[in-house]
Amino acid sequence: MRDLVSSGHLVRSHFWKWIMTTKNEIDTLKTLAKRYARANRIAQHEALNALATELGFPSWTKLVAKAKQGWLPSADQLAQAKAFIRGSYSGDDGQESFIEKSFARPVDEPVRQGKIGEHAYQVYEHFGDIHMEGEGWRILIGEALFSQPVVEIEKPHATTSPVRKPDFLAAALVIADEEAAKVRAGISSDWPRRATKPDAEGAVLHPLRGDRSSEWYCLHCDGKITGTQLAENLWHCPGCGASPIDIFSEPGWLDGSGMKPKPVVLAQSQKRAEPCIKVVDSRPTLTLNEESISLLLRNALFEDAKTPAERLGAQLAEIYVDDELDVCITLDEELWPESKEPEAAIAVAKLLGVELELEVSGMSFPFAWPDLGHVTTSTPEYVQLLLEAHEEQGVILREIKED
Repeated sequence: MRDLVSSGHLVRSHFWKWIMTTKNEIDTLKTLAKRYARANRIAQHEALNALATELGFPSWTKLVAKAKQGWLPSADQLAQAKAFIRGSYSGDDGQESFIEKSFARPVDEPVRQGKIGEHAYQVYEHFGDIHMEGEGWRILIGEALFSQPVVEIEKPHATTSPVRKPDFLAAALVIADEEAAKVRAGISSDWPRRATKPDAEGAVLHPLRGDRSSEWYCLHCDGKITGTQLAENLWHCPGCGASPIDIFSEPGWLDGSGMKPKPVVLAQSQKRAEPCIKVVDSRPTLTLNEESISLLLRNALFEDAKTPAERLGAQLAEIYVDDELDVCITLDEELWPESKEPEAAIAVAKLLGVELELEVSGMSFPFAWPDLGHVTTSTPEYVQLLLEAHEEQGVILREIKED
């Protein structure tokens, strides 16, 4: 009899152990599905079904029914489920937010790299935007769901770039879109659940400010937007693409203007616009204008100047650049010897292709005894001579101090 009782306890013990193990494993799958739902802005039951499908079941209901019959996910299947969730966004099992990881990552560190055929590429993430780059080309995709891809081709590669080929561009966009989807999932995971899942009335929470409404307004285009529209487009205005920081629950900026917000109307089958392809030239360009020409010529005058007086002359010289970019330099006759040719300035003007005219004129010199600036090449020695000359005249050095 005692053996029978002992055997009964053992059976019950194993039974409850199996029950708790099953509950823990199923709870783990539910937690993973919850993260998947939040990241991908879908309902919980959709996420459960997606995870069940990944594990080979037609639905979550079928998985649970199988679990009641004694099925448990193996260690490999749990790893498979976790990899499925991680593959959908850049999260780290919920331990670190997407924005923290984004800020911590060095700007030159790619989130993905590889080859399309023989052409290497790197993918970077900057503040929610995706930059995919190869030799002489790049693809830019914003964080908004319907953000139009921009394809930039560097001018030297305008006709030879691989992104000119439709098959290559299509393959590149698939890769860029995969990384953009992870970014959007990471952002959604950082935000409150109600920021991306409207309630029964269509109300959502602003992800940054926390106010709740079913109607929202865009500061940029004065558009009136529903909560559902914003949730679908990751809180970017579906009309003009403005970011969440410019979306408000009240259009206070229109008060007293007589203007009313216009509802943003979307096509029934809204889809992303075709890529915008443009040729750009991001090579450094020397722009010759009044500022750049004056800066280079004044720098040349300092090279020509040898004495403190001449350096003061270079600093105080008037440099005039006309509309045709021809130049007139006026030098102080007491600081710059009339017989001294500013050879470096003349050479710079010739290199820049501008006509240079030189003038000497009497200007307002800030110190007495201008000739002292010509007797030495040392500025400290010149200052010493200047102080001694004032002392000989019995003048006390004055310092102007602020009150």
